[in-house]
Amino acid sequence: MTGAPAPEHRRSRAAVQPFTQTGFHDVDVNPPAAVADAHLLDVDLLSPAASGLKHLAECGWCQQRQQTAERHRDDFDDDDFLHAARQRAETGGVAALAHLTRLTPQLQALTGDAIAREDVSAGQLWRLRWGQVTELAVVVGIDRWWVTVAPVTTDVNAADEYSVLLPPTASALDTAIAVCFSLECTVPLFVFDRLIAPASRPTLDNEQAAAQLPPPDAARDVWRAWRRGSGVPPNLTYGCALDDGDLDRRELRSVIAASFTVLVGASACIPGSPRGEVVPLAQRVRDLGLRPSALAEQTGIGMEVFMRINRGGRVTRAEAEKLAPYLDTDAQTVLDANPALDDELVVEVSSPHRRLALRRLAQADGTEDTQRWAAAESVSTHAARTVSSRPASASTTSAQASWAAKVDIYLQHRLAELGESS
Repeated sequence: MTGAPAPEHRRSRAAVQPFTQTGFHDVDVNPPAAVADAHLLDVDLLSPAASGLKHLAECGWCQQRQQTAERHRDDFDDDDFLHAARQRAETGGVAALAHLTRLTPQLQALTGDAIAREDVSAGQLWRLRWGQVTELAVVVGIDRWWVTVAPVTTDVNAADEYSVLLPPTASALDTAIAVCFSLECTVPLFVFDRLIAPASRPTLDNEQAAAQLPPPDAARDVWRAWRRGSGVPPNLTYGCALDDGDLDRRELRSVIAASFTVLVGASACIPGSPRGEVVPLAQRVRDLGLRPSALAEQTGIGMEVFMRINRGGRVTRAEAEKLAPYLDTDAQTVLDANPALDDELVVEVSSPHRRLALRRLAQADGTEDTQRWAAAESVSTHAARTVSSRPASASTTSAQASWAAKVDIYLQHRLAELGESS
């Protein structure tokens, strides 16, 4: 992955065999040293600027590239292409656009919404979706609501020596894919949208092993090899190492990485994760030096709110707005001082099987994210009113089951208000 800005890919790259450039065999991919000005970029070959014309007149390599580009010229403007595509979709339906794309029927079927009922676990292939970004990834590891993934692409040219190449039989995508462990990243659980392929089981049958996703342990071994710079596990097919001159492949990997950067950044919307040092809310209230009864009388805020704060509970935005003037600050600072949401509660509202109900609520008000964290805030606040703390002996499993029941009740109640059922 490089620090170069991601290029703008307006159309899908043609499906080619790995690491070949169909139709451009007569062009040397290793550029010679430029005598004076830098070589022309690919996008400038057919319409060079005045400063590039002099270089073009003197550089045989750029002339050769220009002649090749002329033979493969596409005179159809991108905006005109999109306009024509929209017109054909309106008049002839999606089927009228089938020959304009390389999206197979299997891939097309996987673009729609679906009800996810599975839990996320290592070795699975998932569709990730947040905002306008949709990507594919194999799960490498899970830590609460943080999930380490290896990006997956159908453009196998992106595969390097730490990327596993898989045949069409490996998933319902029905096309060859590359699992790019060297582009690994950590994304929040709530971006997981649809299970594409379950985790594979280890097998001694070499043919079967080659035709399926790498089992969870094998996937982790490849990931560790990438992290340590060591040798990769045998019996898997890998891509080729990147050379300094592999500009197209590096740009392609940069585009993939940039798209996943958006998914990584989705974690910023999780409440209770403010930047910088924050004075805890309970400490702010204690610094006032008043008992809860006196605080309630002076502020007009119910005493149960201050009791909840003393027990380590959170306040809502409405309560924060009332409390802010007495703490000599603003409501957002009060909210930032809230303790973090319980880990198991964040996991529960982030689970893929919650997304359908949250989307239904979002259709009536707000977005899926606002509905998710409104649910978490409401459930957390209600629990803080009724339970002082979780027993020390309570297991993570029982705690998560308790949060699951509370979230179920909240969502059922909210959907019932809209006249829907869960």
